[in-house]
Amino acid sequence: MKKGFVVFGSVRSTEVADELAKEFGPDFFPLVFDVLDVGSISESRDRVRDHLDDRNLVALVNNAGLAQFGPLELVDDGEFAHVVSVNLFGTRNVTNAFIPLLRRPAASAPDRSVVRAEKAGKIINISSLSGILNTPMNGTYCISKHALESLGETYRRELLADGIDVVSIRSGPIQSEIWTKNLKQKLDYEHQPYRQMSQTAQCVMSNAQATALPADVVAELVWDIIEGRCRRTAYGLGQGALISRLLSSDLMPKRLADWLIDRKLRPARRQSIE
Repeated sequence: MKKGFVVFGSVRSTEVADELAKEFGPDFFPLVFDVLDVGSISESRDRVRDHLDDRNLVALVNNAGLAQFGPLELVDDGEFAHVVSVNLFGTRNVTNAFIPLLRRPAASAPDRSVVRAEKAGKIINISSLSGILNTPMNGTYCISKHALESLGETYRRELLADGIDVVSIRSGPIQSEIWTKNLKQKLDYEHQPYRQMSQTAQCVMSNAQATALPADVVAELVWDIIEGRCRRTAYGLGQGALISRLLSSDLMPKRLADWLIDRKLRPARRQSIE
């Protein structure tokens, strides 16, 4: 909005929508829908289309997401399915609904000079470093974000002829409620083989929360992508970006990556071996 754009932001409750509308003013339009509710997404899409009035949407930013802490063996089936549904199916639901608004306006629009000048919109997926690096106790989230990376790359290649670019922001620790929700999850692994790994992973998350980047950093990158100053297909951002790229690189032997990650999460085991 500070950049001169009208912003449509989605939330899941009318109460939050009203609060945000008051906070951000007339250039912010709240949309109320759940990313798993195709019907409410379609209604919101139609509202945006009516407001655009033959113009195209400049960008769609997919930011909804959940995480679930715990070893894959013990994570509840329903919780696993819900995280994957929100992070993957939810992104697909929203993207499919808004793709028509991202395409260049139809040639039959009243002002053809405006039609020729307008570019197709962009899709920006807020992914994660977990989308390229699998880490213990975070498998549910990693799997969903790996799938999101595949989803975005497929869309980019399918929409190439339309001029719609798809960019992934693979963020590390960013200040958000996702950390609070994860750290509040009950540890059910105190008497399981995962006990030490669980405790260490919780400490890692606590430290990451303390050093997380402000959300403004992501917003600035989103703005640079929209403006065309950043033209890559993916961007690593925040703490751990470099090490995640190294550990997930084809140049890094997988057995070595396994050992380094295990060394980080099970130091007592390392000491007993040494």
